[in-house]
Amino acid sequence: MKKIFIIITVFLFATYSKGYTQELEATVTVNIDQLDFEARTYVASMKYDLENYINYQRYTDIDWEGSKIPVDINIFLSGGYNKRYNAQLVIVSKRVIRGTNGEGQSVELQLLNKNWSFEYQGGSNFSYNPTRYNEFSSIIDFYMLMVIGFDFDTFGELDGSKYYEQSKQIAMMAAALNKDGFSTNYAPGEVTKMSLISEMNDPRYNDFRKLIFAYYVDGIDKMVENKEEGLNNLEWVISEMAAFKEKKMTGPSVFLQTFFESKHLELAALFKGQADRTVWDNLIYLDPTNTMLYQDSQKGK
Repeated sequence: MKKIFIIITVFLFATYSKGYTQELEATVTVNIDQLDFEARTYVASMKYDLENYINYQRYTDIDWEGSKIPVDINIFLSGGYNKRYNAQLVIVSKRVIRGTNGEGQSVELQLLNKNWSFEYQGGSNFSYNPTRYNEFSSIIDFYMLMVIGFDFDTFGELDGSKYYEQSKQIAMMAAALNKDGFSTNYAPGEVTKMSLISEMNDPRYNDFRKLIFAYYVDGIDKMVENKEEGLNNLEWVISEMAAFKEKKMTGPSVFLQTFFESKHLELAALFKGQADRTVWDNLIYLDPTNTMLYQDSQKGK
């Protein structure tokens, strides 16, 4: 009878735990060097407030399986007069590599928000409400949904569409309120929150998103069991991305720029010392900003 009770208890605990699994594992760093003493007191709990919110908030309606998405969030604060702060926000999300027992990681997105303004008072309790704009938590929700969408895309072709759409809904709500970075009027190639999420939702980028899936599954994941095959697959992905840019793009792309700003160090390290110029020519064509890095890496530097 005791054994039956233990089994039932374990089953119920596992079921309960699974029902409350969520997607993200956030580590938050708050830099207060530019704040005076009084301004610091109101944001003393920001790191913990935000970590508790993200790490216990469910953004999807599925029971998450496997490792959570690691996300580093860095907030650099200034101002603080009357509890109103300006900030720069840096977000780095990572993809857990299959076959590494959760230890291997590959950068997914590196995102920068230069101009962020909000009122903050310590001990804030946030709640996810995608239909109501909050100048602090809605920005976080916007980016977290983008991160989840990108991560889903790396495990299944176009699987992140739902979360990209939800992220854009927040962007459109912010645009209606004239919030900074969310204007629907932007120049081609201008990096804004709205321009990035709009391209992520644009069907014209579906082929590029499918190549992102191949980058991870056929390339990064494959290298765990067969490094040579994985690298060959990555070369193919890069060549297809170059073909996509040449044949299907009519101007600069914020999505492509963000992808390669996030991946250039990884790519340079993976192909370091490779003599064949093809992959380097393609990388320089796709990511001219980092030409010097690729040239040095080709030479084995």
